[in-house]
Amino acid sequence: MSREQFDRLVEELEPYRRVLAEAEREKRNGINRRGYNPGFGFLDHRHRVLAAVLNRRNTITLTLTARLLGRDRNTLSYHAHRTMPLLAFAPDIVTAFAQTRRTHPPRTIEALESAIADYEINIKSGSS
Repeated sequence: MSREQFDRLVEELEPYRRVLAEAEREKRNGINRRGYNPGFGFLDHRHRVLAAVLNRRNTITLTLTARLLGRDRNTLSYHAHRTMPLLAFAPDIVTAFAQTRRTHPPRTIEALESAIADYEINIKSGSS
């Protein structure tokens, strides 16, 4: 997925995220939430979508994604899984998910660098 496609995806999903956030606020209206589910760290919409897409495509693990973004794994997992249903509202991204998925995503930075190098070698050998 190119950067332009990702930017378009983030823009397409923003109205749906707002509707979901408003529905959650309405649901909590009038409920005393003190001491109940203290919450997770903040993550902006762009990074939520990125984490959801990477996890959905099984590109890298959420633990490694969290380490690369400098966030806690639980925070990233929470936000990624809350964002995944929004991906259904983007029909062009659904076709990208139909492509083959990795069976064992990289779990370390070294494994990710190796996967990137292998991918670049395959691209160069395929284009010549």
